[in-house]
Amino acid sequence: SMGELTRLQRKREKTRSALLNAARGLVCERGHDKISIQDLTDRADVGVGTFYNYFESKQHVYEAVLEEIRFSFNQQLTELRKPIKDPATILTVTLLYSFQQAQDNEDWRTFLTYSGLGSDHILHQDEEQCLSDIRFGAQRGRFKVDNVQFTSSLIIGMVRHVSREITLGNLSRNSMQETTRYILRMLGLPDLVAKALVQTPLPPIPASKKSNEIENQADLSKMKGFRS
Repeated sequence: SMGELTRLQRKREKTRSALLNAARGLVCERGHDKISIQDLTDRADVGVGTFYNYFESKQHVYEAVLEEIRFSFNQQLTELRKPIKDPATILTVTLLYSFQQAQDNEDWRTFLTYSGLGSDHILHQDEEQCLSDIRFGAQRGRFKVDNVQFTSSLIIGMVRHVSREITLGNLSRNSMQETTRYILRMLGLPDLVAKALVQTPLPPIPASKKSNEIENQADLSKMKGFRS
C-alpha cells in the first residue's frame, strides 16, 4: 500500500541520514584513514550489511556528505538571489558568494580536509544555474554572448580554477573580485560598471530554517576580504 511505501521510504531516509551523520562525525574526529565501515555502522547503529544497501564504499558515503553540504550552500544561494532582478547583479552576487564560501564554509573545508577526497571538490554554483543566468542576461540584452553554453562552461572553469588557486595559496583573496570583474567584462559590461558591481557588499543572508548548520559559516556581514 501507499502508506506502507512511504513508511519504508522514511525508514530508508532515516538510515541513510544516520550513516551520513556517522561519517560526518567520525571523519572530523579521526580522519578518514582511521575509520572502518564497521565504525560507521556502529556509530549509525545499523548492521554492516545495511551499509551496502546505501553506499558502495566509504568514498561514496564521504561524497554524499559533501553533496549534503553543497545542498545547503545552494539553498542559501537561492535565498540570496531571490530579491534580485538584474542579471548582472545576480551573477555578481552568485560569483562572490560562491568564491567566499569555497574558502570559508567551515563544514565543507573541515570535511574535505579530513575525508581525503582531494581538491577536485570545489563549492560553486550549479552548472545548469550558471547556464540559465547567462541565457537570462543575454535575453535581457545585459550580456553580449555569442554562445551561451561555451560562455557558461568557461565561467565555471574559471571559478573552479581560481578557487583552487586561492586554497593552495597561489592567489590572494582579492582575486575573487578580480575574477568576477573580468567575467563581467567578458560578458560585455563596461569596466566601470563591472567595478561598481563587484564593490557592492553582498546582501545579508536571510535566516535559514536549518540555522544550526549555518551558524558556523559565519555571518556574511563579517566577511573577510570582500572589499579590496
